[in-house]
Amino acid sequence: MKTYESYPWWWIVGQNAALVIYFTIGYLVLSPLKISNFPLVSVAYILFLYVMIIFVLRKHLCTHCYYYGKWCSTGWGKLSSILFKEKSGDYQLGVKLAGITWGIAAGLPLLLGILAIALEKRVLLLWILFTMLTPPVIYFHKLSCKTCRMRDRCPASMVRKSS
Repeated sequence: MKTYESYPWWWIVGQNAALVIYFTIGYLVLSPLKISNFPLVSVAYILFLYVMIIFVLRKHLCTHCYYYGKWCSTGWGKLSSILFKEKSGDYQLGVKLAGITWGIAAGLPLLLGILAIALEKRVLLLWILFTMLTPPVIYFHKLSCKTCRMRDRCPASMVRKSS
């Protein structure tokens, strides 16, 4: 499969739009879980993802990537070069944190969504939509790994060949 030196704009926009839609639906699924009528779980979910995806993972993963300073499949290589110095993060920590972050990103709305549905039946359709979007989000992430120049040496790659 073709790899990209620099990903096309439509790929970057599509990848980020899909993630924003996915996380927004996750937020909405969790919205019935309120404390004093405030959607604390939803807000904590979005703030966690924002901090982890924009800052923490960019520092620890992207500063060590081939695409640092370049347009990768999400554009985050370019973002990380604006925010952090090259190789300034701890790559192994980043790999561990990425697994935790993506587990929470998908797992929290899937699991706590069941409780949210019990509180507000209207959330059922959103939960079903979130559940249905999870495999395509994973598939497109895997497709990005297939076209990435780091795929054979990245511990987080979904397509790396085992030794």
